[in-house]
Amino acid sequence: YTRGHAERVTELSVKLAEEIGYEKEEIRTLKFGGILHDIGKIGVPAYILSKPSKLTDKEYDLMKRHPEIGATIVKDVEFLQPCLKIIRNHHERIDGNGYPDGIKGEQIPGLVKVLTIADAFDAMTTDRPYRKALSMEETKRRLLNNAGTQFDEKLVNIFIDKVIPELNNV
Repeated sequence: YTRGHAERVTELSVKLAEEIGYEKEEIRTLKFGGILHDIGKIGVPAYILSKPSKLTDKEYDLMKRHPEIGATIVKDVEFLQPCLKIIRNHHERIDGNGYPDGIKGEQIPGLVKVLTIADAFDAMTTDRPYRKALSMEETKRRLLNNAGTQFDEKLVNIFIDKVIPELNNV
């Protein structure tokens, strides 16, 4: 699922970023960041990535390292510098309870906030080793329930009002 996931997250992120008026260069950064946001999973054992049941605390701690691993992989590639924060911080939360840095609110760059919503949406709407895809209604409900804590509330509303309806027109 990872390859298709990165492509879908990139596409959804770009649609949201265009909807809110990001410039061409920022969209380019978002495209690289979207494709590479989970590259750190290279450093996570395969059995964890494909485990069909709940992760143990130790396994979850290993999984939570993937953003840092990804940032380390790309940190010395000059043209990827603009997307480094996307790769490192795509699991941060508005309330500061995310990882790896525990940043919150306005500390989280805008492009990261955009990708975080697309990433969660795709994770919820696709089958995973540990569960079947959620319905669109349940996914929207979860996005709205987590707006203001996990996700940027304004961006969630735009995503639900503008991006999701476009998916049905493709």
